[in-house]
Amino acid sequence: MRHTQTIALARSLLAEGRSGEVARMLEPLIEPLPSDPAAADASQYLLRALLARVRLLRQDDVSGTHRLLQPLDAPALRERLAPAVRAEVALWLGWLHAWPENREADRARAFNLLAEAERFFQQELNTAGRCWVRIGRALAYLSIDEYELALQALDEAASLKERLPDVQADGWIQDLRVWAALLTGRYRRAEHDLDRLQTLAERLSDTLLQGHAAVYRALLEQARGGTATAILEAADTAEALLSGLMSPPHLLAWARATRLATLRRQGAWNEIDRLLQRWLSDTSREMLHPVLLEAAELALLREDLDTCEQLLEQALTIPAPVQPRLLATRAALLQARHFLVRSQPARAREWAERAYRTAQELGLEPLALEALLVLARIALAEGTLSQAQTYLQQAETFGNYFSLLPWAARRFWLLGERLEAEGQPDEARAHYVQALSAYSLLGDRYHTARLQLAVARLVRTGDPSQARALLEAAAQTFDVLGVATLRQTARRMLQQLPRQTAPVETTPEAQLGHALARAALSVELVAEAWLQVLRQLWPDRWLAVFQHMPEGDWRAVRSHGTTPASLTFPSPEQSEAFLNGVAWLRLRPMPGPAFFMAARVSETERADWEAVVARLRPWLPVVVLALDHALLRARQFGELANGHASEETLPSPLEDFVYASPAMRALVNQIYRVRSSHSPVLITGESGTGKELIARAVHATSDRRDAPFIAFNCANVPPELIDSHLFGHEKGAFTGATQANPGVIRAADGGTLFLDEIGDLPLEVQPKLLRFLQEGEIFPLGARRPVRVNVRVIAATHRDLEALVRAGKFREDLYYRLNVIPLHVPPLRERREDIPVLVRHFLNTLRPPGAPAVSITSRAMEALMRYDWPGNVRQLRNEIERALVFVASEPVPTIDLKDLSPAVQRALRDEPARPVRTALDSSQPLDAVLADTEKALIEQVLAENRGRISAAARALGLTRQGLYKKMKRLGIDPARFQRRHTDVNPTATS
Repeated sequence: MRHTQTIALARSLLAEGRSGEVARMLEPLIEPLPSDPAAADASQYLLRALLARVRLLRQDDVSGTHRLLQPLDAPALRERLAPAVRAEVALWLGWLHAWPENREADRARAFNLLAEAERFFQQELNTAGRCWVRIGRALAYLSIDEYELALQALDEAASLKERLPDVQADGWIQDLRVWAALLTGRYRRAEHDLDRLQTLAERLSDTLLQGHAAVYRALLEQARGGTATAILEAADTAEALLSGLMSPPHLLAWARATRLATLRRQGAWNEIDRLLQRWLSDTSREMLHPVLLEAAELALLREDLDTCEQLLEQALTIPAPVQPRLLATRAALLQARHFLVRSQPARAREWAERAYRTAQELGLEPLALEALLVLARIALAEGTLSQAQTYLQQAETFGNYFSLLPWAARRFWLLGERLEAEGQPDEARAHYVQALSAYSLLGDRYHTARLQLAVARLVRTGDPSQARALLEAAAQTFDVLGVATLRQTARRMLQQLPRQTAPVETTPEAQLGHALARAALSVELVAEAWLQVLRQLWPDRWLAVFQHMPEGDWRAVRSHGTTPASLTFPSPEQSEAFLNGVAWLRLRPMPGPAFFMAARVSETERADWEAVVARLRPWLPVVVLALDHALLRARQFGELANGHASEETLPSPLEDFVYASPAMRALVNQIYRVRSSHSPVLITGESGTGKELIARAVHATSDRRDAPFIAFNCANVPPELIDSHLFGHEKGAFTGATQANPGVIRAADGGTLFLDEIGDLPLEVQPKLLRFLQEGEIFPLGARRPVRVNVRVIAATHRDLEALVRAGKFREDLYYRLNVIPLHVPPLRERREDIPVLVRHFLNTLRPPGAPAVSITSRAMEALMRYDWPGNVRQLRNEIERALVFVASEPVPTIDLKDLSPAVQRALRDEPARPVRTALDSSQPLDAVLADTEKALIEQVLAENRGRISAAARALGLTRQGLYKKMKRLGIDPARFQRRHTDVNPTATS
């Protein structure tokens, strides 16, 4: 092979992130492929694959990458390549099909190409290739809304990356982790990974990663209620970095949507119109769904319901090429609000419930919470207060989100509406005021004006002067924004107020306790509640609340008025200070963050200021409690969002699903990972391994568990009848069709269809199954129109589908479509640790009712452990059932070696004992055999890992806590294995 040294150097430079140098090095070496591409030198394939990596990951050049790799896309050609070359080519072909900006992308094909690459990288012991396979898999999973699977793939990639000096791989792992965390509401984790991503992107001078990081920063700041300046700066950076790339990324649309949302908050609606006219008319740009949804949101606020409806129809009828279900869920929530404004609560509820179900399925907590709040508002509109309360209680299970200002504002508003509907105006007003404070902090002019209307409505009788000020401000805002109906409402309420009103005597601090208690959701709200009272006691001056950071810096939490040109901060240990015309009062002492109130106070005003402080001093303990509670909520939110909850051993999905081996623990973990997914699953494994049990476990852990599980064996139905059995037929569709048959697919509607032995499905039926998987609809025999069906398909086979594809006996596109989530069930000989627990299970379930418990001797168990079980679990079950027939009932029913079949007995004589069984000795009852087996296995793994608990727990598929419990129960001392390692090299030095 030519260019061997060049290829090695290119790999090294790519790992260091020096993609530009690699491109300049490789481009002159690319030669046109001959008419028979297989005749080319192998170096040309590797050169094309490496250059494709540069063009895709660094330049976002989809068309250039396609030109490089398209000649190599034929499976027959790749089969003729050496394993190392085939793996590299399949890897970057898979990435090309996973790439969000690729208009020709086929995600199912991406998964299969990446699986092909994984197989040959594994064969070649290529850790770097396996790492890039998992990153590509994560990218493909994110594109199809499989967020948990994406995070799992990224965790696996990060584990492999620890052994590699590949900075570019590290950057992409962080990139995709941030994106998945943002979409699923893990904001603290997103912030942590984003900081690392920005550092890596700058180190690599990688425009694409830098642009992604800017988009993520804008989205994170928006989600947390950050300042408009910070959001717009990040969006500007993203626009500058991404808009000039060869194929502007789909994330550019998210950056633009974030800009629009921020301008909407600021009330710059005319600027939004100008941007929308430019962006939506640019037909060369795709993936505009986030921008469309922002345009629909603005139309809804403007009460332009026809435009809103048109935009939502476009967003809902044309699926987004990337994250289609997430964006459809956001559109459904907007559609629900749209119908609510049209006074059609039934249709609004239908759309909101649909959005809630999908958000729950996908694990999108922010959208699930938003759906609950929309449902609560719909219930209030219908007058069903108990139902509204139920939705609000459900929303409280997401309570940590309410420490973020945008969510706190919506919560207070809804609680105020509920209290007002229940006839509690004072409590309602207090909640509206908190919502008003939150929206003011966010700089959201439209919603601030809406809350001013709500507060004015409740205070116009008791305090008309306050109502007048609120209504005048609201009317002015609605006039500027062009919201005619609400402007007219504010003007009408103003006209109904009395002309002259007597001032109402109030004590500003009287309601401070209640205000602080309600504001304790976030530090910003507590600061604003305190300053609102202080503004009344010390008006027309600069006021602020500052936080002293652990690094020694000071952060302004909230301020009113013009900040002094220079500030001298007090020592955090001081309770009060007067420095350069600014008075400081400590609100919360250390340890932990210290908070101070600051106010501009001249020398002549100090006595008056002391009087104000005297009025506020009794409330200092209350503000300390409020700040502590807000800090605790923020800390809890961060921990939960980062997945720091204690990890427990996952329970068995089904009563009949018993296992003990690490391989099966890993499989169960995978089953729980895919429980919220609706993508097809392909289960592979030898006959008798329990593939249908795995399929039932997938169904039992999913949100479809209460719907039908229909099993259909493709090998048991004659080929001429399988079409009718699967898709159904109408009465009279063919001779003998005297009545309609819905077919198994329709019978499974809403649930799961298990297609066993899918490799035996006739070739002529496969196109119809493929259409069903792609479109979600079937065409029964004799039907005039298609029927939509909501079914998750799980297929299983013991055959090699790839070999069937090569032989032309199974459609390649159907294989790709089925193999989105592969699960492999290992044969029993590769997980012998499961044999004792399976034996115990079969002894308990197969003995007749009322019969005494049956034991088994250690020699019999030894033979069962040594036998290779070509028929797997099914054969083991049959063996135990047979032995139960021959077992002697006196004195105690016990299965001995002589009760087993001759083939199993021979295993004891023919095969040497395995290390895991060295702890077993003479005849023992079953429980003792199981305990000895478990103890021997744990001790063996501890010895292999030199007593390191974390490593041993990972190898056994246990948590650290779970392993400690087992060691305590079995009397295992891990220190013994640590000493054993130390004694090996008694002269070793540190």
